[in-house]
Amino acid sequence: MQRTTRNDVARLAGTSPAVVSYVINNGPRPVAAATRDKVLAAIAELNYQPNLMARALRSTRSNTIGLVVPDSSEGFFTELVRAVERAAFADGSLVLLGNSGYSQDQENRYARTLAGFQVNGLLLVRSEVDGQRSASADFGVPVVYLNYRAPRSADATSVTLANRHGGRLAAEHLLEHSYRRIGCLTGTSRSGPVAERARGWAEGIRAAGGDPSSVVHTGLDRRTSREQVAAWLRQADRPDAIFAAADGLALDVLAAAQESGLRVPDDLAVVGFGATQPAAHSWPPLTTVGRSFDDFGRAAVSTLEAVRAADARQPDHTLTVQLIRRHSCGCPKDCM
Repeated sequence: MQRTTRNDVARLAGTSPAVVSYVINNGPRPVAAATRDKVLAAIAELNYQPNLMARALRSTRSNTIGLVVPDSSEGFFTELVRAVERAAFADGSLVLLGNSGYSQDQENRYARTLAGFQVNGLLLVRSEVDGQRSASADFGVPVVYLNYRAPRSADATSVTLANRHGGRLAAEHLLEHSYRRIGCLTGTSRSGPVAERARGWAEGIRAAGGDPSSVVHTGLDRRTSREQVAAWLRQADRPDAIFAAADGLALDVLAAAQESGLRVPDDLAVVGFGATQPAAHSWPPLTTVGRSFDDFGRAAVSTLEAVRAADARQPDHTLTVQLIRRHSCGCPKDCM
C-alpha cells in the first residue's frame, strides 16, 4: 500500500501542506479553529502517520531517548529499562533500546546509530567484563552513564547507586546477626558497581576486626555460578553467611544451598544487592540492598535533560541505598 503523505491530507482538507504541518507541530504559525478541525478530520480519515524520522532530521531533535544496556533480559537491567521508560513517557519522550550483549563494539555501534536517529540524548550502561572497560566516544548528543561511572577520558555525567556504602550496609547487618564467617560472591571484574559493592563489604568486615578473604569470583553463566557456590558450601570452613553483590548472584546462592541440603537462613544467611522483583518473590524472601528503580529512572531522565538544556556536563548523581530486611538473613518472617 502506498504511504499517505502530508499532501494527501492537505488535498482532502482543502488547504496547503504547510498548514497541515502547522497543525501537526502545533506551530510555528497559528491555524484557524475551523481549518484545524478539517485537517484533524482528514488525518483521521486517511490514518495519516507523520514521518517522525524526517521531522527529527529537519529539526535536529526528536522526542526520543536512546538507552543501551548489556542485557535487558537480566533482572536488574529489565527493571531499570522499564523505570527509564516510565520516566521518559511521563516527560513526553519515548525510549529506543539497544542490547550491547556485553560487547564494547556493539555498545558503541548502538550508541552511534541511535545518535544518528537524532535522539535527544543517550543513557548508556557501560559494558565491562573481566576488567575490559568501554572506550569513551563522542556521539554528538548528550550522554549520561548509568550504574557505572563515566570513563575517565569522557567529559560526561553519571547516575549511580551508592554501591560501596551498600556493600558495607550488608556486611554490618550480617555482623549484627552474629555471623562471623561471612563470605562474598562477586563478579570477575575488578572495577564497576559489583566490584564497588564487594569493596564496601570488605570494609565492613575489616572494621569489625574480621578477615574479608572468603571471596568467590564468578562470571555471567548462571550454571557455573551455582556450581562454584555449591563447591564453596562443601568446604569444611564454609561461610555461615554470604553477601552476593547482585540479586541474580544471591538467587544462585539460594539455589546452590537448596541443592546442598542447607536451609536458609538456619544453616546459611544470604543478602543480595539490587532490590529486584525476583528477590522479593524468592524463597525465602531475599534480604537485599537497593533503591527504588523508579527513583533511578527519574534521576536518569532528569539528569539527561539537564545536560541537554545546559549543553554541558552536570554534577554526578549518586542515589542513596537502603537495606531491605527480609527472611533470608535471619530476620523474622514478619519483618518485611
